[in-house]
Amino acid sequence: MLQGNEEILEAKKHIIEVARELHEIGLLVRTWGNVSQRIDDKSFLITPSGIKYEDLTVDMIVKVNIDDLSYEGDVLPSTEKCVHAACYKERKDIDFIIHTHQVYASCVGTLGIKKVFSYLDDEDIEIPVAAFALPGSEKLVENTVKAIKKFPDCNGFIMANHGALCFGKNSKEAIYEAEKMEVACNNFLIDVCKTDIKHGVEFGFNSHLENGEIVYDIPDTPKRVRHIHELIYAKRKDVKYIIHNKSEAVMTVSRRANHMRPLLYDFAQLIGVSVKVPSNEQGKDGMSYHNIKKNVNVVFSLYDGAYCLGASYDDAMDVADVLDKGCIAHVAVMRHGEGHFLSLLECIKMNRFYRKSYSKRSEIVKK
Repeated sequence: MLQGNEEILEAKKHIIEVARELHEIGLLVRTWGNVSQRIDDKSFLITPSGIKYEDLTVDMIVKVNIDDLSYEGDVLPSTEKCVHAACYKERKDIDFIIHTHQVYASCVGTLGIKKVFSYLDDEDIEIPVAAFALPGSEKLVENTVKAIKKFPDCNGFIMANHGALCFGKNSKEAIYEAEKMEVACNNFLIDVCKTDIKHGVEFGFNSHLENGEIVYDIPDTPKRVRHIHELIYAKRKDVKYIIHNKSEAVMTVSRRANHMRPLLYDFAQLIGVSVKVPSNEQGKDGMSYHNIKKNVNVVFSLYDGAYCLGASYDDAMDVADVLDKGCIAHVAVMRHGEGHFLSLLECIKMNRFYRKSYSKRSEIVKK
């Protein structure tokens, strides 16, 4: 257990180092996920809510009471503090927790299965899957506790339609658990779902607004593509950047699907509750086939990927990244033959909460 202000300060610095390391290797994205460390029998330190990992300072790492979830200071702790507290109560042997939205574990968590049987090198691995519940809810805590009690020797499990939760006696053990889980889940996607797709954003034709004028990253952007950009900026006055994502997963969906219902909660939050994919070049009215909607931050192009929208370059890149993960999950579910989609009501609640509250906190930090 930690004693004194110096040890607490070092623990806060270490949490930031771990968060940034996980961010750099792609296990933590944007503001999603959280990192915590137990400091004594009564409390733990945790990353804040809605602030990007690049912007973290020691003053933003929050001390939380394990029993009543009260916290010190004016910075809001992660909304998942209740899950971390429950883990520390149930597992007295752990002192470090990482909650990630890592790609392959998250995708496997959409398949509707209760346990993943996979491997890492020559080692067989079983990964439990805790049932889905809305982030920050009491039901999510209940589902987490059930998983911990059912698998008391397990140091990591998947949170269905959400991400992964990994823990250990220290950060090294927790990070290893997250990395091991990611490799095992990718092996599962390849072997069972026949989905061998590398995660990442592949640029097509991007653009942004400067003084009200569209500036294209590639000067000789085709006329048909310019037309799509013009339509988007005309209908979405909040959009300043467009990233054309032509990754393998996004291209596959643009060729074979006509509707994307959210499988992942960060997809519902950042992209929207429902995304339509054009099924022909004329559309129902014989003229327009691009579905440009308010609060839906992706516009698919038939056979040609998708346009990801944002008020800033970072916002558009985040949409592109989450879209790619969502498309991998979509392809995996289709090839697996079954999956668990989030309900419309759940998606609306998460999207509304994100737009009205969560996404604005990082903007406050910049000001």
